Amino acid sequence: MHAAMTPTDPMADHIWLAPLVPAFEALAIGIDLIGIAIILYGFAVALIQFLAAEFTRLRTGGAPAACQSVRLTLGTYILLGIEFMIASDIIHTVISRELGDLVFVAALVAIRTAISYFLGKELEEARRDGA
Repeated sequence: MHAAMTPTDPMADHIWLAPLVPAFEALAIGIDLIGIAIILYGFAVALIQFLAAEFTRLRTGGAPAACQSVRLTLGTYILLGIEFMIASDIIHTVISRELGDLVFVAALVAIRTAISYFLGKELEEARRDGA
């Protein structure tokens, strides 16, 4: 027996959305995983760059100037990963119809957007200083 939606049901206004919610949730999780993968990949790339630069620095006795390049690489990947996670949060916002969930997702988006903004500013400044 299929229960009818009541006016207090959060999906009552958007009954057409109900069958799509599981697909959107899976999509959002997939986008989150892509964001995490990008960050982990960027970490691996930056770690390899760092180790190579440190090995060269230790052999030649040079200054740690290559660290700026490593910071730019890692920061760029983190920024890209966060952008994917924000996209996922937006999908969660669309499918979530409960106030508590919306507040949580809004807070997450705000935090990630602030991190993204300030990291982007820092990368921009680091590129200018390095150029």
